[in-house]
Amino acid sequence: MRELEPLSFDRALRDAARELERRKKTGESSEGALPEFLLDEETLHWLRESRSKDPLAAPLELWLLRLREQAEFGALRGELSRAHRHEPHAIVEPEQARRTLSDLLRLSLARPRERAAYLRGYLASSASVAERVLRLWEERQLFAERLRAPLATFEVASEAIAQTARTFLASSHSAFETLQIREPAQLVSTLLAEAAAEGWPARLSQRTTLDLLGDRAWFHGLRLRPFAVPEARGAGSFLLALCRAGGALSDAASALRSPFVLGTDVFDLQRNALGALLGTLPLSPTFATRRLGLGPSRVRDQQRALARAVLADLRVAAFRVLLRELLCAGKKRLNSELPELSHSALGFELPECAAGAFIRVRPRDSQRFAGALLAASRHETLLQTHDDDWFRNPRAIAELRAELSEPLPSPLSDETLAAGAGTALARLETLL
Repeated sequence: MRELEPLSFDRALRDAARELERRKKTGESSEGALPEFLLDEETLHWLRESRSKDPLAAPLELWLLRLREQAEFGALRGELSRAHRHEPHAIVEPEQARRTLSDLLRLSLARPRERAAYLRGYLASSASVAERVLRLWEERQLFAERLRAPLATFEVASEAIAQTARTFLASSHSAFETLQIREPAQLVSTLLAEAAAEGWPARLSQRTTLDLLGDRAWFHGLRLRPFAVPEARGAGSFLLALCRAGGALSDAASALRSPFVLGTDVFDLQRNALGALLGTLPLSPTFATRRLGLGPSRVRDQQRALARAVLADLRVAAFRVLLRELLCAGKKRLNSELPELSHSALGFELPECAAGAFIRVRPRDSQRFAGALLAASRHETLLQTHDDDWFRNPRAIAELRAELSEPLPSPLSDETLAAGAGTALARLETLL
C-alpha cells in the first residue's frame, strides 16, 4: 500500500465525492469512480489504527465509508431509478393504460380529481420496486458487516433520533388527527398545500426561489451550485424549493472550509437544518405579508394550510426514520411491524408491496428529521433575538452565515432533539 498522508487523503476524498456527485447527475456508472487505494482494505485498517494518533482519522474513515457505499451501490440505485421511470404497469382506473410508476406519481400530483385512483394504481404496481429496495438494504447490511462498520455509524448522526421520532409521533398524534388523513391521496393533498395558493411567483425556478428570500446577503460571495426545484403543484412545492435553497447555501459555505472531512458534515445535518429553517419561513405571518404580499384577512387561512403540510411532512420524516430501522432488520420484521407503524404515522396502512417505494428511504433521512427539529429551535432563538422579520435583518443573516463557517456541534443529545420537537409542535399547533 502506498504511503498515506492525512491532508492528501482528505483531498482524494473531496475529489471522489465530487466525481460521484457528477456521475449521479449525468447518470454515469459509479464503477471506477474511486481510486484503487480508497478501495484497498489496508487503507481502512490504516485509518482505524490512526484514530488514537490523528484527529483527522475518524472523520476520514466516516467519509471513506460513505463514498465506498455510494460507489458500491450506484448500479443498484440506478436500476431502481430506471425501474421507477421506465417499467410500464397496466392500470384500469382512472383510465385503461400502461403507465410507469413515475408517470402514475406525476399524474397523481397534477390531477387532483383522479389523484386517489392513480395512487391506487401506483401502490398496486410497486411490488417489484419494493423487492429491489429490500434487496438493496439487505446487500447494504452485508456490505457494512464486511467492513465491520454498522450503517448507522456513517449515516445517522445520533442514536437518539429514532427514539425522538417515536416520541414525536406520539406527541403530535392529536394534532395530526385534526388533518383527518385516512388514505394516500389525502396525505399527498395535504403535503401539496394546494389551498395556500396566494402570493407565490407565477413560475417556480431557482431564481424565483432565491428572490423569495429577499435580501441577497443570504448568498453574497458564495458560489451556489444549481439546485433542483419541483414542479409548482401547490404551496408545498415552494416550501420544498426553499428547503433546497437552504441546502445549496449550506453546501456553498462548507465548500469554503478545509479540510474537506471537517468542513463537510458526513451526516448532512447542517444542510438539512438550514434547509428546514428556510423551508418553513412561509409559516411566518410577517413573511406572508412582506414577501408574498398577503393582506391580514388571508394570512390566517394560508398559515393553516401550510402548517398542515409541515406537520404531515414532519410525520413522514419521522416515519422514514423508523422505516429505515425495519428495512435494516429484514423482511420478517418489516412485514410484521409496517402495518401498525404506517397506520400510526401516516393515517393509513402502507402495504408491504409498497414499502420503500411510495415513501422512499435514503441513507441520511434521519438528519432530515433531526434537522427540522434543530431548525425549529433556531427559529425560536432568531425570533426572540431579532424579532419576527429576522429573515430580512442583516444581523440575523450575518449570524447564520457565520454559523455556516463551522460544522454543527455533535453528538446530538436527547435533550436537544426533544426541545426541538416540542418547539416545532407548539408552533404548528398555534397555526392549525
